[in-house]
Amino acid sequence: VASILCAASACQPTVSTGKEPAQLPHTPAPAAMPKPQGPELRKYMDKRISVKLNGKREVNGVLRGYDQFMNIVVEAGEEAGSGAAVGTAVIRGNSIIQIECLDKVG
Repeated sequence: VASILCAASACQPTVSTGKEPAQLPHTPAPAAMPKPQGPELRKYMDKRISVKLNGKREVNGVLRGYDQFMNIVVEAGEEAGSGAAVGTAVIRGNSIIQIECLDKVG
């Protein structure tokens, strides 16, 4: 029985007598992909932050939570400039341009 074993760039025909199992070429395991990590916002938890958003908007408030997509929860939020109260808000990560901590981090 004839079979074809393919290596990385060249295929070579081999003949099997039927007594031994056909040997497949060894291919190395793919390199492990690095595990994606979320944003490092733990040090800003329960601190006042300023968040710059798309559309020239800015919200100030206390960071209460976040996830791996950088969606954040801001409590006691208010719009910078106008001072309009926002209250508790969930801000989607893809609209965030910059996050600045207003309190001392340490």
